[in-house]
Amino acid sequence: MAKQKKGHVAIPFLLAFLLGIVGIGGIAMYLYNQLGAKEDIRSIPSSVVKPTEADNMTLMFVLDEASDASPLTFMAVRVLPAEKKMILVAFPSNMLAIVDGRQDTLSSFYKTNGIQGAINAIQNEAGIYPDKYIILNSESFQKICNIFAGVNYQIPLGTQGFADSEEAQYLGPAQIEKLITNPFFKNGESERSAVVSDVISEMINQTDYDRIVASMDSNFRTLINMMNTDISSIDYSNEKSALKYMYTYGSRLCTFRLATGSTSDDGIFVLDSDFEESISEYFGKQASAVPAETAGE
Repeated sequence: MAKQKKGHVAIPFLLAFLLGIVGIGGIAMYLYNQLGAKEDIRSIPSSVVKPTEADNMTLMFVLDEASDASPLTFMAVRVLPAEKKMILVAFPSNMLAIVDGRQDTLSSFYKTNGIQGAINAIQNEAGIYPDKYIILNSESFQKICNIFAGVNYQIPLGTQGFADSEEAQYLGPAQIEKLITNPFFKNGESERSAVVSDVISEMINQTDYDRIVASMDSNFRTLINMMNTDISSIDYSNEKSALKYMYTYGSRLCTFRLATGSTSDDGIFVLDSDFEESISEYFGKQASAVPAETAGE
């Protein structure tokens, strides 16, 4: 399983993915954002204290259903409150990484070394340095989806377990989880990771931000007891004002970047050698590579 960082973008897959779900669903609105859609819908009073670069953060999410039948889901989220932006990058669980001379997949590093193994793998391969981690099980993931009130989403045609439709359809928490943990996408993990970023981005973009702000404290108290995370109540207190600013004055906060690369004949995904540079606009100014605290098992 020798590593060759010469992988090319899987153009046929990307074109098929874009064409397969373009329409009123996620990608169409993603492209709309990228072409310069107006972001702010509310004027910001001069008395409001705006966030600064110090409020920027990178979060590492893992959805671990503790089931061999369901693939692990990995996603990095860059939060930029002052810019009123969130950038999502989901990574294929079969992504190749090298940590301390060992070559293995992202999922294998997580299974053998816990969240720290996954963080090290993503740091080494993508140049993303998470400030905090959040490990979700089925219950806590569905709780988050419930808080955001689900999503209207055009499921890629041919997705196993879902009826084909060229129209967007409402997905509740259980359906979202079923979609993003589907192990049977035609193009494997690279397609699944693209769908993960797309559907989560759309869920956040479609929600009622006023409702999110109004219930932020109670939702945090609920979720902190449902998740395995190194986020503390102090962390939340320190960042709450910045997050409220982002949700209050932002519009369609989320965009995403695809983890581009190629899959080898033996089913190993290799990130493109220029991937880190391609996301540097958003992930370029992060905290130094200080190892995250090891999560409790």
